[in-house]
Amino acid sequence: MERKAKQTRPQLVCVLADNSGSMSGSKAQAATNGIREMLLRCQTSGPRGPERSYFRLVLIRFGSAAELDPRCNLTPVRQIDADSIEIRGDGGETNITAALALAYEGLERYMREVVQPHPERGQHPLPLVLLFSDGYNTAGDPKPFARRIKELNIDGESVTIACAGVSTEGSEQPDEALLREIASRMLRTHRQCSDVERLLAEVGSSGHRQRARSG
Repeated sequence: MERKAKQTRPQLVCVLADNSGSMSGSKAQAATNGIREMLLRCQTSGPRGPERSYFRLVLIRFGSAAELDPRCNLTPVRQIDADSIEIRGDGGETNITAALALAYEGLERYMREVVQPHPERGQHPLPLVLLFSDGYNTAGDPKPFARRIKELNIDGESVTIACAGVSTEGSEQPDEALLREIASRMLRTHRQCSDVERLLAEVGSSGHRQRARSG
């Protein structure tokens, strides 16, 4: 049975946005623009009406620590002002471990309390985690938390983590090797929005794991 987002079973999108100091300037603006564009596209899905969102958003910014945006905490996307979202690049170092740990805590509770008992569980779309980072992890090992997230599942179908390394001309390249170990799917930095849009349509449908591994 195909999983598909609708008003009664919205898809959760969990964005982990690198807000470390190395993101300041053009990279922070690019990240801000990308998240806003993704949000606007999600807002156009489904029938009209502020209470009829097909997607919910969680936004976690991370630098030396990870912080959940209270305005984007399982919030229906049509209740979010896209212009209110901003990445500044003023958060210190790059603690990917803290971001994944915070995401896992919320996703585990969401799957247990919302998805598993849902009357339409067999058609409920899987959450999608989007991690964007420009740097090297500075604290702990993020891979165990990534594994825990990918072990969360609906009837054996697992949550997807999509990762993109953020860089600009002349900047240090991200730790692509680590991001690939974290990811179920790597995003191409020059096509992030189109990749994300395709993933939103694809994640949770039958056979999604095979497609994700081949991307």
